[in-house]
Amino acid sequence: MKIMLDCSPRKIAEYRVRYGEDLWQLRTPLTGYARLEGIPYGLDNGCFSKFERERWNRLLEEAETDTPIFVCLPDIVGDAQRTMELFEYFKNHTNGLPRALVLQNGIEHITIPWEDLSAVFVGGDDAFKISPIALRAANCARMLGKWIHVGRVNTPQRVENWRDIADSIDGSGISRYDHMLEDVLKSMRGSHPQLWIGELGIVDNIDREP
Repeated sequence: MKIMLDCSPRKIAEYRVRYGEDLWQLRTPLTGYARLEGIPYGLDNGCFSKFERERWNRLLEEAETDTPIFVCLPDIVGDAQRTMELFEYFKNHTNGLPRALVLQNGIEHITIPWEDLSAVFVGGDDAFKISPIALRAANCARMLGKWIHVGRVNTPQRVENWRDIADSIDGSGISRYDHMLEDVLKSMRGSHPQLWIGELGIVDNIDREP
């Protein structure tokens, strides 16, 4: 599972040395950081905060000469139906780049056009991110050979939820705060203390009896 950081190229390069980890980059229209040459990256759409279409289009144009792992098509947070409508509208605007569908609440009621996408980006609200519905959709994607990326992974708990499924993760917290990134790295390396998986597969960060 790879970590993608929405940081400046200088900061990512520094972190790669400091932590001895193959950290990748996430580019978004909101921050607009330049590419760190030589490492893989994903292209987000910024819709969780605000969709800036012109900025997104500029990043798409740049991506045509430096293909990313995936390009997230625009989405509506918490609404799979509206997200699918946006996917159908924008899918022909990506000029052959690898498209990612953002999985949102209600995806269980949607027929996913798997042949039109290369990746899924697990979005939705916090409850959706650890739901059986999201996990089943991601498992289906894996069986079909699609890339699986999970957004807003800022804690060891969330790492544990997706450890055996996700190909890559990102989070605003781990991009901004060293201590959050360090906690996530420790969890990925299996050295974070006090992790317990409950009956529903949800991970707590408190002391429990085995």
